[in-house]
Amino acid sequence: MPGTPDMLPILFGHNLWATRLLLERSRELSDEQFHRRFEIGPGSVHDTLRHIVGAMLRWADRIGQREVRPSIEKNGRRYSPDELIELLTQADAELRAVADTLTAEDRWGQIMEFAAPSGRTWRFSRAAAMAHVLTHGVHHRAQVLNIRRQLGLAALGYDLDVVEWECIESGQKQG
Repeated sequence: MPGTPDMLPILFGHNLWATRLLLERSRELSDEQFHRRFEIGPGSVHDTLRHIVGAMLRWADRIGQREVRPSIEKNGRRYSPDELIELLTQADAELRAVADTLTAEDRWGQIMEFAAPSGRTWRFSRAAAMAHVLTHGVHHRAQVLNIRRQLGLAALGYDLDVVEWECIESGQKQG
């Protein structure tokens, strides 16, 4: 559509900011709080944030047509918030590089296949896959906010939404 805004910088910027903010604020948690199990999502602040970052890494491989690396969620390792921030930064850079390649080669509409754990195979565009990975963390970040509330922690002072991120980025709101 003529005049359609380029949404990728917004989706990338918001996803990185919101996930990084939760990881940075996770430094305040004790090890027990960071790993305490809850009946929501992946189950703990650690596991939920590790899931967001792990999905970004795997989808960078899938969308970029590379061999999918082993999941950081299944290696049994506990990561510190700082280690997850490093992996988040890496995943963001890899996804941005894949996006640059897809744009340069005009392959956003190329269809890819994904074999779901259920055994079903899905077919969708690389653009839909990128939109998926860049919006995937929204509900998981809400799960982390819920866990933080259940832990009795003070509110972050952020809603973590896209509009808030853009206002912070443009200097309208203190970050």
